[in-house]
Amino acid sequence: MWLVCPIAGVGKRLQPFTFSKPKAFLKLAGQKLIDLILNKLKTYFPKETNLCFVLGYKKRQLKEHLLKNYSDYFNIKFVEQKPIGYSAEEPYFSGLGDAILLTREIVNGDDLFIFLSDRLPLGDISSILLKFHQEDCDGLINVQEVEEPQYYGIVITDENDVIEHIVEKPTQFVSNKAVSGIYLFRKSITPKLFEYLEEQARTKLENGEERLFTPIIEKLISEGARIKINEMRERVLDFGRPKTLLEGNRKLLSELKLEDPLYEKYFLSGNIMDSKIIPPVYIGENAKIIDSIIGPNVSIGNDVFIEKCVLSESVIGDGVELKRIISSSSIIGDYSKLEDLIKDDMNIGDSTIIATSNSIKIKK
Repeated sequence: MWLVCPIAGVGKRLQPFTFSKPKAFLKLAGQKLIDLILNKLKTYFPKETNLCFVLGYKKRQLKEHLLKNYSDYFNIKFVEQKPIGYSAEEPYFSGLGDAILLTREIVNGDDLFIFLSDRLPLGDISSILLKFHQEDCDGLINVQEVEEPQYYGIVITDENDVIEHIVEKPTQFVSNKAVSGIYLFRKSITPKLFEYLEEQARTKLENGEERLFTPIIEKLISEGARIKINEMRERVLDFGRPKTLLEGNRKLLSELKLEDPLYEKYFLSGNIMDSKIIPPVYIGENAKIIDSIIGPNVSIGNDVFIEKCVLSESVIGDGVELKRIISSSSIIGDYSKLEDLIKDDMNIGDSTIIATSNSIKIKK
């Protein structure tokens, strides 16, 4: 079996955070999103499992990180998805369907396990692997019920969990069972899968269009492929939008087993002074908190300085400096400096400076 992770896209729905880094590098509860997913997969797949990444945007950052941290466990291959154009120096790509097609020479003739970098199953994914090997089907797609089906690929099934139709981001309600980041296909059907992807790749794209994966699955189904669903009992976290990123942060923190749940070492070291921490909160290395109220559900990165702030339900990146900030439900990018703000629902990109005074000195 080949594991395939298409990770070439810009992550437009997570801008401005993805202007300076791939979306897989966003950190929650002290870990990058890609690390959360790959460490999970390591518990279910043996050493030397084949793993192919489709790179594009910020490819050098991703390649260096993946080789450094995972080449001792996985047999890693890379293919590159080239941009089809640029908008204000930002690349754009031809879509998930073309990304998967690029793995054809590596994967064809083997079972295929595709996973997306912005989905994290919290539960045991051995169920989908077991079902794949036991069920009479050509493929299996992980699903979960969602409240906003218009943002997802949605499946319609029969009473035996066989998919009858799959629809990409439906404008009208057809089902609330959404594709949740994992697809499996048997080696008997992968040649046909890649054949249809190649046919699609020859079609001309109109402005803003992408070549999707969903229509290919729909075509396989319409021609008799028996593809079933695996409905996860536990939640699959979606990190694809700021709203769902914060929801995922909340869930991860609720399950985090801290070695120091009362943050005693931080208080004793002087890194937390005259402050109140309301769990769950993750505090990164060398973070300093003074005269503040932090929590619940806050992830704080490394080398952060916080003074006279009230923060809840938020994600704070590495190297951030915050003074006199009152905020909830905010995401603040790495190395940003903010002063004198009372505002919820902020989405602040990396290296942003916002202040109402001249006390922040900008390094030249």
